[in-house]
Amino acid sequence: MHYTCFSCGGQYPLTDRRFRCDCGGFLTVESSEFFTPEALSERDFSIWRYREAFGLPEEAEPVSLGEGRTPLVRREIAGQDVAFKLDYLQPSGSFKDRGASVLMTLVKFIGVERIVEDSSGNAGAAMAAYAAAAGIGCTIFSPDYTPDGKLVQIRLYGAQVEKVPGTRQDTNDAAIRAAATAFYASHLWNPFFGQGLATAAYEIWEQMGGRVPPAVLVPVGSGGYLEGLAIGFRALVRAGYAAALPRLIGVQAHNCAPLHLAWERGLADYAAIEPQPTVAEGIAVQRPPRAAAVLAAVRGSGGRTVGVSEEEILDATKALFGLGLFAEPTSASVLAGWRKLPPAERDGAVMILTGSGLKQTKRLGELFA
Repeated sequence: MHYTCFSCGGQYPLTDRRFRCDCGGFLTVESSEFFTPEALSERDFSIWRYREAFGLPEEAEPVSLGEGRTPLVRREIAGQDVAFKLDYLQPSGSFKDRGASVLMTLVKFIGVERIVEDSSGNAGAAMAAYAAAAGIGCTIFSPDYTPDGKLVQIRLYGAQVEKVPGTRQDTNDAAIRAAATAFYASHLWNPFFGQGLATAAYEIWEQMGGRVPPAVLVPVGSGGYLEGLAIGFRALVRAGYAAALPRLIGVQAHNCAPLHLAWERGLADYAAIEPQPTVAEGIAVQRPPRAAAVLAAVRGSGGRTVGVSEEEILDATKALFGLGLFAEPTSASVLAGWRKLPPAERDGAVMILTGSGLKQTKRLGELFA
């Protein structure tokens, strides 16, 4: 197995401690193998039941905390059947445990002793948790506006936190500078993180009895989760396990919407923007590095993007509370986006709730008390 550059096609061994191509392009990875339904019947319910799909060396020992197999909860909203994938019910409280488990497995296998990562919270918590499980040192660069609850969690895992003033992009830039002397285990750049996120597609397929839904909605900042879902659903189609892809629908806050604006304008890469603060800080990524792949995945699935306002996000967050679903505003953006779709496109959709509201109880109390 090897890395392949999305832009120039350059190839590098998996042991090469890089996060991007020499040309500046982002890297991809593919597996020549895939799991069989027969094999699944004999395995536990962590994401590692799908190991063949990841493209990791066979001898790499999984770094796992039991992540995966989150509930698919069906509800009726406005007379239409939908389902919520409760991906905030993971060991560290967000969907990013899927990617962290696979990426940290590679990191440990190639002998890395310390990693750096940048995060507004959930990715940092996930990487800190799995670094602790692997016995690897970890420094997380976070925007100075990150909720204290998320930073406390990162520190308690034993990671060092470096707060960075300015925008989310400033934090990303700081981590890249630090990567000159440490391994950049980036959820934004490293393709193995996406291989872990693809497991949500496999789970949805299994949980729906070997079918896929007509549409899947997911919050998008860097868009990595949407790209991961596309990887997973495409693999299911190639294997003959599914007939077609679901429409992949990415939801962004209007205050930071480089992918949504790019989709509206027909661009192949993200649109240049000046971000504004948003309650959905988990998807406030000004310059998503894998944007070209994310936009291609949206278009290739017949999907779309949706932009939502701050008021719409907060209203959707409150509506989820009323359904017994305690998700952070970033997650609730998917319900806000679903509400803006034409009625014919809403029925049977799966909405992925990505992060727990327990990480922002103080902030949620201020917003809704």
